[in-house]
Amino acid sequence: MLQGKPRVGVFGVGRMGRIHVENLVRLHLENRIELAGLGDRYAPALDSTTALVKLLAGSELSQHLQKFSCPQTMAEENRLDAVVVASRIADHFQDVLAFARHKVPVLVEKPIMATVGQAAELVDALGHENTGGIQVGFQRHHDPAARAASEWYRQGLIGELQHSHHVIQDKNPPPAGYLSGGITADMAVHLVFESMSFHGFELPRWVQALRFCAPHYEDRAQEGANIVHVFLTWDDGSMAHLWGSRLNATGYDNGFKLIGTAGRIDVGEFVGDFGSIQAKLWQGTGSGPVARGTLVESLEFPMTKPASHHPDFYARYAVAFADELIAFLHQVQQREPFELGIDVGWKTILVANLADMSALNQGQRIELRLDGAPISSVQHAAEFARKIGLE
Repeated sequence: MLQGKPRVGVFGVGRMGRIHVENLVRLHLENRIELAGLGDRYAPALDSTTALVKLLAGSELSQHLQKFSCPQTMAEENRLDAVVVASRIADHFQDVLAFARHKVPVLVEKPIMATVGQAAELVDALGHENTGGIQVGFQRHHDPAARAASEWYRQGLIGELQHSHHVIQDKNPPPAGYLSGGITADMAVHLVFESMSFHGFELPRWVQALRFCAPHYEDRAQEGANIVHVFLTWDDGSMAHLWGSRLNATGYDNGFKLIGTAGRIDVGEFVGDFGSIQAKLWQGTGSGPVARGTLVESLEFPMTKPASHHPDFYARYAVAFADELIAFLHQVQQREPFELGIDVGWKTILVANLADMSALNQGQRIELRLDGAPISSVQHAAEFARKIGLE
């Protein structure tokens, strides 16, 4: 068990990094951690985040925080007990490696790397025995509504899962300067995680995707599309439909449905910009004591009112971001294994990148098999990616 308050830093203080900084400042003021350092290659981002810290906590903390432009230097000099890496996806490999080599536990924003090949390089560079200190930041795992749904599902209240439907709709185009990894992979990685979580993070057997461009849209990120549909199929025949859209001016929207042999679960039907999130459990299929389509339980979870500087998704996931960070730091202090480690990271980016490849090839159906065998490791996945030309 780690003694005393953990010293925590953040490297990468753009959109997501600033959210983590806000939560860490609050924990610092509550005397639960010591916010010890900030890092970013881009000096204006570092300056603006330092100003945010001053606004939230006063000049003493902002002046005493160590600042870094290099992750290697930060890892060597900042004496951290834990770090959040929220830099550009293209920099995740070198940033995670810098801290992991110094035995600093890392919470890295999703996706873990740009490609499954990079994830394999990371494992090779660290050695399999040294990858346990990396957690991937899938905040949906900590979303209260999703956790309620997961508990219902785990209890078997909807029977066997037949198919699921997952949606993410943005209310604004990506901001100017946003570096997208391709709209399909960019939007799908969140939904891939969500759908795979109900399959024990087993890789699907098949991936297929399509993308479209509807009118009245400013494509500032030059993605070439604004609507994506991804279909995942598992060996047992169950399916997931992932739907991403940049077009929903009435408000940010995220929800999912789980359809089972004995019932269904609905989470997050659209309720306007800052309406509450509902989780509903339905049972009854026309046979048995429960009438078809009976609402068995309904829960409600409020969104968080954002400040003007918060990104679109903040209201929906503010609680999840805070709880994710608290869980990460608890596991660091207790020296417990992380729930969402590198295996979840490489599996989700592999599927998301395959979806992008399928969409760019007019809906090509891709089977996740290498020489007829299931993909069983990150090295196997990297070999598969090379063989099919997935860069």
